[in-house]
Amino acid sequence: MQYQRTLGPLQGMAMTVTTFVGTGLMILPAMSVAQAGSFAFYAWLITATIIVPVAFVFAFLGGRFPSAGGASHYIGKVLGKKAERAVGWLFLSILFVGPAVAIKVAAAYLAVLLNLTEDSVFLLSVITLIGMLLFSIAGMKNSANFQTGVVVCLISTVLALFILSGAPFSSNIINRPQSWPELETTLLATGTIFWCFLGIEVMAHMGAEFKNPSRDFPIALLGGIALVVMLYLATVLMIAEYKVYGNEFTNSQSLALLVGSLLGEEARRWFALGAYIIAFSNVGTYILGFARMVQSMASQRAIPQYFNILSNKGTPVRAVSLVGLACLLSLLLVEFFGTQMEWLIEMTNGAFLLIYTLTCITAIKSLESRFRWVAVLATFSCLMMIVFIGQNMLFAVLVFVLAFAWESLKIQNPPMPEDKIHVQ
Repeated sequence: MQYQRTLGPLQGMAMTVTTFVGTGLMILPAMSVAQAGSFAFYAWLITATIIVPVAFVFAFLGGRFPSAGGASHYIGKVLGKKAERAVGWLFLSILFVGPAVAIKVAAAYLAVLLNLTEDSVFLLSVITLIGMLLFSIAGMKNSANFQTGVVVCLISTVLALFILSGAPFSSNIINRPQSWPELETTLLATGTIFWCFLGIEVMAHMGAEFKNPSRDFPIALLGGIALVVMLYLATVLMIAEYKVYGNEFTNSQSLALLVGSLLGEEARRWFALGAYIIAFSNVGTYILGFARMVQSMASQRAIPQYFNILSNKGTPVRAVSLVGLACLLSLLLVEFFGTQMEWLIEMTNGAFLLIYTLTCITAIKSLESRFRWVAVLATFSCLMMIVFIGQNMLFAVLVFVLAFAWESLKIQNPPMPEDKIHVQ
């Protein structure tokens, strides 16, 4: 497979920024301030420092072993097919914890637009999910370009708000942790902030597309991550200054509330509409991505082939329906048990973090000797983050162990070939 070497450092930076900016910008800054208070600023800096070596590991792997399989492919090369397929199941399990967060964020902004209360969020979430499923089935053309456009609009809006807010740097909203309890509070917030950098495995597909990879890629990667962090930090400062954070519902609407504080009620509702469109298209695209994964697993007979059927337009309608059912079940369980979004975010982070950790460990063996120190540093970074996330890693570990055991059982008891089956 040959990649077209068309990217320069500025284009690479733009791709990095659009990869990491989306629904996270609408909730993570407020959640981090609610968790860490005036230490949130440093929590973001710590998380960014941890993620840089992991990003470089994926970049090096993508340059040396380009594959559409991504992380699962790299893990399979070292740990075998059972581990590769178990990682596929782990990716799929994220359906039960991840999308519900983004759908509820979208519903919260829809509630702002319609001037409804917190009690309406569940119904609006279900309506939004149905719309997202229809969006996925339609398979909107040029959705990538559309998403890029709306993300650019979101970034521009945040920068404009930062200028209008007078670039707040009050001493009471930025404090450096100076004792162990303060540092512990700061580090615990990184477990939530990590959500911002989910999707870093996309870096694996970028390295080989640069005109001069050895010179341009590090500039694009570090520059892009720096821009992302500055964007989130600007949002953190504004949210802390104007105190638009608190409970889950307030955090979900934080940017709209900030716009209202600065520009008034009418602007708040217009921004809520834009934020809803961004969240809707973002999650709709991810649902289609999950459906493609389900369809791929069905084609490999990992799940019933019923889900391998495509529509006349090439859309995996049955797989989309299964993904939609999983998301609906997740929303129902969240509503019934009153599950906090913070918990769902950290379980999602745990699943991705386990995948990233396994990838970094296998990279120690896969990469050339001159890059191995980066893989060792990235592995250490992932292990640190695992400590910060704590017990919310249990979901990911349990799914991976069960999936690995299931794949091992299938290999020990392979299905009887069709030509050996005789009907009397």
